[in-house]
This record gives sequence, C-alpha cells and structure tokens, in this order.
Amino acid sequence: MTLFIRITLSLLALMLINGCSTQPRQAGKLETNQTIEQRNDKLSQLNDWQFKGKIAFIQSDKRQSASIIWQHQQSINKQTLDLTSYLGVNVLHLESNNNSHIIEVDGESYQGSNLEQLIYSLTGLTIPTDALSYWLKGLSYNINDTINYHFESKLPSIITSEYNNEHWQITYANYRQINDVQLATTFTFKRDDLLIKISINEWTLP
Repeated sequence: MTLFIRITLSLLALMLINGCSTQPRQAGKLETNQTIEQRNDKLSQLNDWQFKGKIAFIQSDKRQSASIIWQHQQSINKQTLDLTSYLGVNVLHLESNNNSHIIEVDGESYQGSNLEQLIYSLTGLTIPTDALSYWLKGLSYNINDTINYHFESKLPSIITSEYNNEHWQITYANYRQINDVQLATTFTFKRDDLLIKISINEWTLP
C-alpha cells in the first residue's frame, strides 16, 4: 500500500463521526446567554448533521490535505464520506450501511463489520472513531475527559482525553451560530506526533 493511500486512510480514520444531510439556516451572531448545560443538552441530542470543508494530516515531515464532504443518515443507519484532491479527483469514498463498511481508495475496496478494526488493518492506527462524534461537538466522551471553557462565551476551547491509553488534545476556534447551537469551524486533533487540522466551510443541521 502506497504512502499516499495510508495517509488518506488516516485522514478518513480521524473523521469518522456521526452526521446527516439537511439545509442549514444562515449563521448569525453567537447567542452567548446560553449556559454550558443548555448547550450540552442540545448538542447531546444532535445526531444528524453534515459538513463540508478542508482537512490536513501532518506527521513529522509529511503533510497531505483534501476537501471533505461527510454525510450521515441515522434514521436508516447510513453514512457516506468523500475526500477530494485540489484537482477535484475523488481519492477516497466510504459507504456504511448498518454494520457493513466499505472503503474505496485507489481502485481497491476494503470491507469490514468493525470500522475501527478495519481502519487499523489498513493503516496500523488506532483511531477513536466513537469519541470523535462527541469531541467534534465539544462534548466529553467519558467522565475523565477535561474541558476548558472560554471565560466569556462559555464555549469549549480545549478538550483533553485518554482513549485506549493514548493522550488526545482537541482545540476549538471560530464558532458560528448554526440554527440554535454554536459549533466550532476550526479544529485540531493532536496525539503524539500526529496532528489533524480541520476547517469547516459549511455545517448542515436539521
């Protein structure tokens, strides 16, 4: 397997989180009067969404980037994810139906019933795919996660977590008001020498 494919699959691995497809309302001024508990309660119920943006994978002297469109339909247990090069070429496609996952990259298809194990078999990386569905929304995944909140806005700025005995740090910036919740549009996910940067151009919520 080529280095590009391994890096591309690593990009996919870090981005497997829950979402869906609908049209968003226009983002506006942040509603900072919402308490931490109120925001967390709303986001804990937000299981359907979609986003479009850019993602960059950085490790040592290696760097790869791509455009990303990710869609999840929880009602029918289906999700799709596409990574596209700056030339507009699709370099990776994921499709999941129930517990069956298919990854297509470089003309090859890989299938499995356990997504985290499938990713590990292809990349050698153990990625917290379950935790990411919480972290992307600024929510803790387990009781040992630590969240630092911005003093004025009360929005998450940093989450630190131990997942499978590995230390992760997630940082958040550039929040936007999407419907009735505040969501970050800039993220970094760091573990050892692995750094992922995500810039979201468009959130789509129910």
